[in-house]
Amino acid sequence: MSEDKIKIAVHNGNFHADDCVAYSIISAIYPDNELVRTRTPEVLEQCKFRLDVGGRYNGETDFDHHQRDFMEARTDNDKIKYASAGLVWKHFGEEYIKAKSKELSAEQITFIKNEIDYTFIRYVDANDNGINIVSEEIPSFSKIIFLFNYRFGYINNFGFIRGATLAADIIDGMIEQLTKYLESEKVVMQALEENGNKPILILPQKVAFQDVINRHWDQFINIQLAVYPETNCEKWRIKSLNDDPKDRFSNRCKAPEAWRGIMDSELEKVTGIADVDFVHPNGFTGGAKNKDAAIQMAQKWCEIVSCQQNS
Repeated sequence: MSEDKIKIAVHNGNFHADDCVAYSIISAIYPDNELVRTRTPEVLEQCKFRLDVGGRYNGETDFDHHQRDFMEARTDNDKIKYASAGLVWKHFGEEYIKAKSKELSAEQITFIKNEIDYTFIRYVDANDNGINIVSEEIPSFSKIIFLFNYRFGYINNFGFIRGATLAADIIDGMIEQLTKYLESEKVVMQALEENGNKPILILPQKVAFQDVINRHWDQFINIQLAVYPETNCEKWRIKSLNDDPKDRFSNRCKAPEAWRGIMDSELEKVTGIADVDFVHPNGFTGGAKNKDAAIQMAQKWCEIVSCQQNS
C-alpha cells in the first residue's frame, strides 16, 4: 500500500450501497486516497478512515454501525437507524456540499444536506439495516449496487468503484437540483406575491415551479395555470398545476377538449387567438409563439374550463 495516500478502509467480500455511498463521500473530500477492502484488524489500523468495518463509531475516523450497542437513529419521528452512509453524511455532508457549490449560504447547505439524507441516504441506511421502505419490486439503488457484485465481481475493486462513482453522481445531481430549487423558490414566491388572487401565475423565467408549489401547497390552492418562457427561444408555455402534491400527473385545469392535439393555424382557428402553437393531446400543457399569445390562451383556457365545470 502507498505511504503517501490517505487509506480508506471498507470491508471485503460482497459490497453494498451503504459502503459505496460512505466511500464516495469521504473520497470526494480526500481525493488522493487508496481504497482498502479488508477485515484484518492490523490492516484496518493502518487506515485513516474505517467505513462499515472495524466495530467502532466516533464520528471522525470510524463509521461502523454493526456494534451491539449502536442505537443512533435520525429523529423521534423517523426511527430509521443510521448505517455507515448516513453516519458519514451526517458528519461530512456539509463539507461535501461546500466543495461542490461555494455560493450557498449556511442555511441553504443545511437544507440541501437534510433533503439528500431524507430522500436518498436514509433509504440506503434502511436497506442496510434490514428495513423495507420501498417496494421490493422496484430496482432500488441498493439493489442496483448489489447487482454490481455479479456484474463486475466482488473480489477486485472495480465493481465497488463503479458503485461509489454512481453514488457520487447521484448525490452531485441532487445538490445541483436542490440548488436550482432554491433559486426557483425565490422566483416563484415573488411571482405569487405580485399575482394577487388571479388563477394564472405568470413567471418571468423557466424554473422548477411545480416543486416549489408542492412544498408551499396551501399558498397556491387558487392557481390553475402557470405561464412561463421557454429556454433559449421566444416561445412561451402554459401548464396546468397538478391537483395532488404527490401525483405530478394529476391536473387542476386541463385544456378545453376541442383544443387538445391541435397545432398552429388549426389551433388559431379553434381558439380565435393568433400565434398559438400547440396543445398536448392529454391537455395538461400548451404553447404559444410569444408571451402575449400565451397569456391570452391561458385566460381563455381558464374561462372555458371554468364555465364547463360550473354548467
